[in-house]
Amino acid sequence: MPKRIDLTGQQFGDLTVIKLSYKRDKYNNLLWECKCSCGNPAYVPGPSLRAGYYKSCGCKRIKKRDKGARQHEKTDCVDGTRKTALKAKLHVANKSGHKGVIWLESRKKWRAYVGFKGKQISLGYFDDKEDAIAARKAAEEKYHKPYLEDDE
Repeated sequence: MPKRIDLTGQQFGDLTVIKLSYKRDKYNNLLWECKCSCGNPAYVPGPSLRAGYYKSCGCKRIKKRDKGARQHEKTDCVDGTRKTALKAKLHVANKSGHKGVIWLESRKKWRAYVGFKGKQISLGYFDDKEDAIAARKAAEEKYHKPYLEDDE
C-alpha cells in the first residue's frame, strides 16, 4: 500500500487543503477537505489535487459560463426574441413532425402554439393536424419572419 502524502495546509490554485475528510469518492479514493478562495468548501481526491485537475471549487467555471451565456444572449436576442430558437431543430419527443404542433390526448385535438418575446402564444385547438400546421405556419410568418429577415 502506497504511503499517503500529507497535503494539509498546501495550496493548489485557489484551494487550500484543510484536512483529510475520510469521505470517499466513487472510485474509493479518500477525499481532502479544501477551502476555496471564494469561501466554499470542496472535497477532492489527493492525486487529482497534485496533478492540477482541481484549482477551485468550480466558482470560476460558473462565472465564466454565466458571462458567456450573457454575451450570447446579447448577440442572439432581438427585441426579446432568440434568433437561434427560431431556427432550432425539432425536439426528439415531437410526434407531429412540426414545431409548435402537439397532440393533446385529454382533448383529442391538435394544439398549435408559437413562442414570441419569451411568451407562448396559443393558436388554438384543431380536429385536423393539417389545420394546426397551417395555423403555426401563419403565426411563423407573422411573428418570426421579421427577425429571420434581419439575419440575412
